[in-house]
Amino acid sequence: MSLDPGTEMKRPSYKYFLRGVLKCLTLSVFVLFFLYICKVGLDLQTCDVGEVNHAHMKRAQMFARDVLQAQCRPDFAKNEMGRLFKDRYSKDLSCFVKRDDVLNDSMYKFRPPFGFRNNLDDLENLLEIMPEDSLPKGLESKNCKRCIVVGSGGILHGLDLGQSIDQFDIVIRLNNAPIQGFSTSVGNKTTIRMTYPEGAPFSEKEYIPNSLFVTVLFKNADFRWLQAVLKNESLSAWNRLFFWKRVPVKLPLSSTQFRILNPLIVKETAFDVLKYPEPQRKWLGWEKNVPTIGGGGGAYAVACDGSYSGNASL
Repeated sequence: MSLDPGTEMKRPSYKYFLRGVLKCLTLSVFVLFFLYICKVGLDLQTCDVGEVNHAHMKRAQMFARDVLQAQCRPDFAKNEMGRLFKDRYSKDLSCFVKRDDVLNDSMYKFRPPFGFRNNLDDLENLLEIMPEDSLPKGLESKNCKRCIVVGSGGILHGLDLGQSIDQFDIVIRLNNAPIQGFSTSVGNKTTIRMTYPEGAPFSEKEYIPNSLFVTVLFKNADFRWLQAVLKNESLSAWNRLFFWKRVPVKLPLSSTQFRILNPLIVKETAFDVLKYPEPQRKWLGWEKNVPTIGGGGGAYAVACDGSYSGNASL
């Protein structure tokens, strides 16, 4: 029996239509899942860390003890950086953005994180609601300060250095480097939590009373985020799209605890010390090499008289 020619033509086109719809749905599900993973993140609370070698632990503890017992040498770290990098290193560069900095033309040569080009109004709005722009008076006036930078790579796990770390004058913890559950290894003291929005801890227990929260501004959306945090406001759904993972907005801190890292520190670290190329204009956005948050933390710590680094355990 022969079929109607019209029927023969409809069957394959209907089949291809269903296949196309199925492919589109599959692709959409995959894209949505990928975006969900990017926004939520895979912040593991534990990592598989092997047993610590006893001899290694003792060497680490002896090193920490020797550092703390040695005489603190004022401006030692700055002078060493000046000797190594000469005119490529600025000894007198302030660590935090100050109100007078809005008049500094060099602050606006580059876009974030190397400067505040096209963000003058955003910066002024933030500084208006940030009453403090320096270290607490007790630390600022101290003649000689030792700093330590603690990350979240895991190399301090099991070394029992917590008590030693807490004896440093300034303890800088990067991003969500934890203290809860790991104080034996990394201590409890936090003088500065340095992070960008995506790295800020969600747990209120990681925020220590009287500690400073130093924000590194990498993009325009970071200004919106910091303003929302300072004003205790919600972040719009549109602005949330510009973060690669979910960010906290309600932080248990007062406005006096917030600071903004001087972008000239990031610029000098990138272009002068590390010799990264300056940002280049592309068809979509900019091509730029940015130091890690650890690089910024290390550059800040050099402002201390003695600086050291380590990685906490996740």
